Amino acid sequence: MRIGLANIALELFKSKKFNSVNTILDMGSKEMRFSYDQISYAFDQAGIKFNKKNFEKLKIFPKGKRISTKYFWKELGIKDYKCSDINRSHDSIYLDLNKPLTDKKLLQKFDLVTDFGNNEHVFNVGEAYKSMYNLTKKNGFIWIFQSVFGGNGFFNFDASFFEGYAAANNLSIIHACYLIYPSEYEQIVVPCNKNLFNALDLTKVKGVDISYVFRKNTNKEFNYYFQYNDNNNRKPFIPIFINSKYPPEKLYVPTRTKKQLIKDARKGDKVAIEWLRTTGFKI
Repeated sequence: MRIGLANIALELFKSKKFNSVNTILDMGSKEMRFSYDQISYAFDQAGIKFNKKNFEKLKIFPKGKRISTKYFWKELGIKDYKCSDINRSHDSIYLDLNKPLTDKKLLQKFDLVTDFGNNEHVFNVGEAYKSMYNLTKKNGFIWIFQSVFGGNGFFNFDASFFEGYAAANNLSIIHACYLIYPSEYEQIVVPCNKNLFNALDLTKVKGVDISYVFRKNTNKEFNYYFQYNDNNNRKPFIPIFINSKYPPEKLYVPTRTKKQLIKDARKGDKVAIEWLRTTGFKI
């Protein structure tokens, strides 16, 4: 976990987005990759008290033994923490993400499942993200952090991957951003705007990452998505913003005629009701 992700996590807990999070699974036996001064400042800025003794080893960072992220999550009230890896470090659950998830005890078990730079090291990356979806409870959260530029895995990721992942599986997007590295252990969080990314001078940064936090709205079977799935020159999904939440959630809904939306809303379809409400239509 890098300092930019720690800042986002603190923001989401402070804004009560993560109020319902009690169980966490980190995909990968993740460790804290920031200094004592960085994390102290982050907690102070968020107005959250923390046990400084749990972070004292970071005073000599990047030297010294790495510390599991479970101590960071513990400071935010998370008592049920797990991580998965094939290296079995930090008491991790052994999961081979190239293969389908078969342990039924893990299905829909976690309130928050994170991929902080793990799944790009798995060749069968589609299966890894399907497992991530299946590990998460309904109304739980999926948090993916991956490289756009300057990564060290099999893959780099474009914003369209995350948008397609959300559209195909009825995931709300509650937070999205780029993280720019001026130096190895420094991150600047900026809006997830591709025009902004295209304006960067990539010769002057160490790398660029992308972060998306999703809410899982259903337990329906996982669906894959084609990037350009518009055989009839019409987009299969359109985005809406649920402005009654803060910050607003972005949700993709299948394209439907207004007549069909009204019909579905009268049957109790919550997505259709929300879509019509946001356009000012009264049922």
